[in-house]
Amino acid sequence: VDDLYENSNCSGAFRLPEGAKMPKDWPRMAKVPQLPRHPSIRIVAAGVGTTGTTTIHRTMCQHRIPSSHWGWSCNLNQEDPAELSMHAWIDEWMTPLLYLSDKQPNAVRAMESGKMQIYPPERVLQTAVTGGLAAIADSPISFEPKLLAYVPNAKVILTLRDPYKWYASRVKNHAGDFMCVRGLWDKVIHPLSIGECVETLGAAGIINIKNMDKATAVEGFARYNLWVQAVIPPERLFRFCPWDCRPPDCTKDSSTKWFARKFEEFVGMEWDRNRKTWMWEGKPMVPWKEGNRYPPGYQK
Repeated sequence: VDDLYENSNCSGAFRLPEGAKMPKDWPRMAKVPQLPRHPSIRIVAAGVGTTGTTTIHRTMCQHRIPSSHWGWSCNLNQEDPAELSMHAWIDEWMTPLLYLSDKQPNAVRAMESGKMQIYPPERVLQTAVTGGLAAIADSPISFEPKLLAYVPNAKVILTLRDPYKWYASRVKNHAGDFMCVRGLWDKVIHPLSIGECVETLGAAGIINIKNMDKATAVEGFARYNLWVQAVIPPERLFRFCPWDCRPPDCTKDSSTKWFARKFEEFVGMEWDRNRKTWMWEGKPMVPWKEGNRYPPGYQK
């Protein structure tokens, strides 16, 4: 099922500068407490922002999977505890740290006074992975290594992009992104593990990539991708480059349709013509409707 090949437009997403080395204890996984119940998350789109994560989320929505992408969900009650936890994770943890990476005075003061949440609360993480969601995509996944540790059996989709085009898109079309400063990379799980870096150096531990040297930023991007590839077994990992040409039609729409077919193969879904719905592990996928706590046939 794996998509990446030698001459892929995204092959540079794993390329380190000549002479670069990983620390001796690499790769490491985050340590997490036991969950109070079995995780509901079975698919994680772990690619960083602007690598095609929206395409992944849209595909999961079309397959009637309860999914969340940067707080936008589908096939799920908007009051579901997992959905509310994702919003809290973004609003109360991600956003303040993004301000901190820009060294905005209010954010720096909040951090120095101990009023800033460096790590998302454990209850927020645990609720996000044990509620009604079956899949999550995009940030804040890449910035919190605990998430993959909480779902050790999940299928992982790693969207990729040419590193320099990724950098240009984040800086031009977004507010940038945050990353640990270069001096901490060998001391943390991966360069996007921002909680560890703020805990170590405070506001000086993270930086917005728009203020970084471009070569350093793309190396951090590659190191994160290499970490995901190293900690996820090949049978649970699907590396996807949305920018590769797939004959006979070399278009974005063609790439999306190609991915949908490969996605079904990867997660084990098939269309039931009699029931007129997707079947996943022998159960029908039915969109959430008012009055249903979870999608019928999915959670039970």
